[in-house]
Amino acid sequence: NQQLVGLNQAQDPANDPDLFFDPVTKATVRKGAQANTSPLGGGGGGGGGGVAAPVASSTAAAAPAATTTPVAAADDNTASCAPPVTVTVTSTPAAATIADTTGTCAPPTTVTVTVDADGTDPKEVSTTAAPPAATSQAAATPAAPSGALDFGSCTNPAVEFGPAFEGRKLSENSFQPQNKNEFPQASALNGQIVLNAICNILNDRCKAPAATVAACKAAVTAVANVVGGAKADQFNAALGITSDFANVPAAPGGGPGSAALASTANFNKCDVPTVEFGIFDGRKENSFAPSGNGFVHGSALNGNIITQFICDRVKSDCNANTVAINDCTAAIAATQGKTGQAFADAFNTAVAQNV
Repeated sequence: NQQLVGLNQAQDPANDPDLFFDPVTKATVRKGAQANTSPLGGGGGGGGGGVAAPVASSTAAAAPAATTTPVAAADDNTASCAPPVTVTVTSTPAAATIADTTGTCAPPTTVTVTVDADGTDPKEVSTTAAPPAATSQAAATPAAPSGALDFGSCTNPAVEFGPAFEGRKLSENSFQPQNKNEFPQASALNGQIVLNAICNILNDRCKAPAATVAACKAAVTAVANVVGGAKADQFNAALGITSDFANVPAAPGGGPGSAALASTANFNKCDVPTVEFGIFDGRKENSFAPSGNGFVHGSALNGNIITQFICDRVKSDCNANTVAINDCTAAIAATQGKTGQAFADAFNTAVAQNV
């Protein structure tokens, strides 16, 4: 339409006269890169919406200016149709930057635009780029939280493993939070119950950051099939806390334990039991009888009756620890094949080996 000849998109005088903003592509384009940067009918006409050529980076080498050969003027009625003009622009990538960890450059991109001689009718736009070089590096995995985790308003989400928590027997190991004030969760034989509770309290009560809660939940999943003190140790380690409950369980009832305590037999409510061999209960023959506070039983000709009674009491009424129970079981085995005083001596030696 001849009435539109000479129109051009507005350009703020304060701006760079060679840079334009294309509202269609929402990109900055250089003057002459597409038709709507020049007045309509003025040699670079046509509406907006063409392909925006990227503005060269300040680090890239400037490409030499292209030279053009004038074509037949629009009022040259002696000519038929002027041949189309093809302009090819190849972007030269900048040198590898510090972010380019491979030390190589990106492949060049070629944009080809074919227009009529008067520059008013774009016919074809094609863009080609070499595919990026393959890399042998595997996809990066999410990094684990670095540094100390933020536990919000709480200070110690560690779990402990040991005997006799909350009135349980000395021989019954369970899990519980080390800090019951911050993490008011009861002890449990199933450690997953306690670990999940700790993560929930970190989130709901301590208001710990999402990254801390995520690390806690990941630790619960990771130790699902781990048992005993190692379960507590691995969970604590994931939260940045060091413990050694696998080798040194907590003290009976909770709190710091010790290696000596963990390896010492504790018969608790009873004396260290012994078996005697002699004349008891008005018998005329020798027999076996238990000795020690907490072991009241009549004599028996069969020593196995007495030793089994003793070990049953150690497990139940005496509330002995695991070491004492195991030693009593080992003492029964030590008597096999023995009789008389040798039978009694073998039991007495083995049952007291870790006292």
